[in-house]
Amino acid sequence: MNQDLQEKNVQLEKTLEELTAALKKVELLESIKANLSKFVPNTVSRIIGKSPQSDSLDAKERDVSVLFLDIEEYTKITERVGSTEVSRLIEKYFSVFMDAIYSNNGDVNETAGDGLMVLFLSDDATRNAQEAVRTALMIREKTDLINRENRASSESLLINMGISSGLAHVGAAKFESITGSRWTYTSYGTTTNVAARICSQASKGAILVSEATAKRVLDQFSFKSMGKFALKNLSEKVGIFGL
Repeated sequence: MNQDLQEKNVQLEKTLEELTAALKKVELLESIKANLSKFVPNTVSRIIGKSPQSDSLDAKERDVSVLFLDIEEYTKITERVGSTEVSRLIEKYFSVFMDAIYSNNGDVNETAGDGLMVLFLSDDATRNAQEAVRTALMIREKTDLINRENRASSESLLINMGISSGLAHVGAAKFESITGSRWTYTSYGTTTNVAARICSQASKGAILVSEATAKRVLDQFSFKSMGKFALKNLSEKVGIFGL
């Protein structure tokens, strides 16, 4: 009888530990969202302001380049230095990243996990890829510069990036909830999924691009073939190139 009680107590303690860990993870994810949301511009409001009666918000297929970026080991860094210091770091790094994104005509349309999703929506397909790759290189350069400045006094960040180019459905959607309505302007489909999956393959501050992106700008940037990879929810392997 006592043994059964002891086993139940052990199981209860294990369950409580798992619940505590899960709650802590939720708190960290909420912290990520709060820290990054300030960098998401009001893209939809800007479009509506330009042409309130137009169909420009309707989802339609168009060529786009999508860049995903995320912070390597964000959760571990938050646990190590605390949410206040992480907020300061994000402010420092991502404020600088915005210059690179906007100077290359990118639109940050939403937070994506512990990073950002950026759209390049020029009518010229080659230009989309050029601007996406140029943005990634500028972000890496700015990251390296800040890391050198931080080396003696603060935490350094590694920013992983993935880029894909091609046709995707792009447009606005309105979400209703008990707290009110919210507009988002985004891209969805295979091209977007490939960019996200490629980003998840990157590590140690790498920039990885799809074969479609690399082909568009081979005459302007140097790439190294990383091989073909089986990515989640994609039926065919995808060629990935590193910058």
